[in-house]
Amino acid sequence: MRIDLWAALTLSFLSTLALASEQQTFTESANWAKQTASQALAPHALPLNVDDYCKDATCRQEIRSPKESTLSDSEINAQKGTEFVTNGLAQDINTHFNKGRPDVKSDPAMRFSLLGQENAYEITHGLSNAYVDCDSGSQCLIEHIPKQCHRPTNNNVPCTKVPVASVSTGEVNYRCPSGWTQQGRDCQRPLPQCRYNNDNYVRQSGTRKGFSGSETTYFWDGKIVSPNQGYTLGDLKHTINLNWQWSAYWHKRYQICRPTTQTKKATLSCSNGFSLSGGNCIKNTMIWRTQCRLMNSCQVTRQQCIEGRATRTINGIPTTLNCWKYRIDHRCDRPNTCANLPKDCTTQAQHCSLKQNGVCIEQEITKRCAEKTCRATNLQCGEQSFCLDGDCYVEAPKLNSHFDKSVAALAGLAEAVKDIGDPPKIFTGKPMKCNKKLAGFNDCCKDSGWGQGLGATCSEAEEALGKAKEKGLTLYVGQYCAKKVLGVCTRKKRSYCVYDNKLAKIIQEQGSIQQLGKRLGSAKNPTCAAITPEELGQINFEYIDFKEFYPEMRANTNLPNFDEIKQRLQSATGG
Repeated sequence: MRIDLWAALTLSFLSTLALASEQQTFTESANWAKQTASQALAPHALPLNVDDYCKDATCRQEIRSPKESTLSDSEINAQKGTEFVTNGLAQDINTHFNKGRPDVKSDPAMRFSLLGQENAYEITHGLSNAYVDCDSGSQCLIEHIPKQCHRPTNNNVPCTKVPVASVSTGEVNYRCPSGWTQQGRDCQRPLPQCRYNNDNYVRQSGTRKGFSGSETTYFWDGKIVSPNQGYTLGDLKHTINLNWQWSAYWHKRYQICRPTTQTKKATLSCSNGFSLSGGNCIKNTMIWRTQCRLMNSCQVTRQQCIEGRATRTINGIPTTLNCWKYRIDHRCDRPNTCANLPKDCTTQAQHCSLKQNGVCIEQEITKRCAEKTCRATNLQCGEQSFCLDGDCYVEAPKLNSHFDKSVAALAGLAEAVKDIGDPPKIFTGKPMKCNKKLAGFNDCCKDSGWGQGLGATCSEAEEALGKAKEKGLTLYVGQYCAKKVLGVCTRKKRSYCVYDNKLAKIIQEQGSIQQLGKRLGSAKNPTCAAITPEELGQINFEYIDFKEFYPEMRANTNLPNFDEIKQRLQSATGG
């Protein structure tokens, strides 16, 4: 029986790795497996021919000239590696290669063989029971097998929805009164300025008799100035007349004036839909945002306002809404696989297998079910003709489509073990921030383009954050106003959590946030908290999509040497 099992295992392995070598290696391996199986049954009495396993000439032609003969060495090696990684039997051999021989007692062929021994009396006397059926020639195994199924809880999953203002700016209109001229944001007009005191005046002196004449002198701030500089004669303020001998003298004083410019601020206004705030025309566009991430199967069942009508100042603009915060209840549809199990199965245990926003939406139920496995054999009651060669069934290898997901989950657990300390810090992220100014200037929060000198005006930390986003190592936390001028936000900051590898980011996003409902902190104070061992145990890895990690995982896969595997199998089977 030991040799039969190794022969079957060898045939399965070689058929799975048929693409692993060129034509000569393929033909030699097939003939070797055929010869080994033949010798195991009857070394001299049962010669085998590979043509006996072909139904037509096409099959025989493919044996002698396989399609792999047209492939290059690199193409064969590529297909070999892909087949090895995705084939369940090959992985089982690779995993258990140095772990001893298989347990023959648990092999299905051995267990069915023991049925003949355990029910010998019934077989020899032509009696049918739950294990042997003399009429149909079948045998049955009855086992109480633990079964796992999933059942929805139909619990409400609450989320909140809040308005988020998107700011847009418009053109500011400047207006001046009639007679004024606009100069930028100011209005101006000419205005004469007149003064009269001991330092500011116009003096005229003259005579009325004899030699006549007059003299005019302009004083501004105690200094003599000229009419050519724009100074003019103002109102008469004082007159003195003197008579002496043959002449009459007179003195007059006037205001002195000069042209000046009067300035005042222009009247500001905005076009339709915009409001004036801090000297700018601003319009708030309110967008409703749900503050949780749920699966697509979660549908809204009820919406309730929990913060009613009020007027709040948003970006310097009084804004009135009928509701400022909604509570939204969801119902997540999950398949009930427990309905497919027999009614007589008994429940052994149950635990929450999937959470959304911290609420359990699915339970994993462990049941114990009686399972009867029957197989048609050559059983003839009353005669000793029961499976003489012990080969009562043919195994059919199946590709394991879950290999990538299983290995990715195990890799995630391996990474988690590295961070277990005191206290444990599993998948801790690093809070990082970047600046984003309005109107698109100095945007250091872009998701791409950091390799082309985009960060010339950004800090080293912002450039490092940008490169981490390009590698898919970040989770977005939120955005907040970092600087205001006259009530208007002029610079915003965005917060992110940066992780060492993609596995940490994937498990934080899809496990900690989506399933357990944890948060990464606020936009202003991100925490990027670690996952505790207890929380890690609550995450259902079956519902985590690791596709983003597969290319990196496959690139690091080390395939075993095929010739060494073949040599060991030959040695084990005596070939």
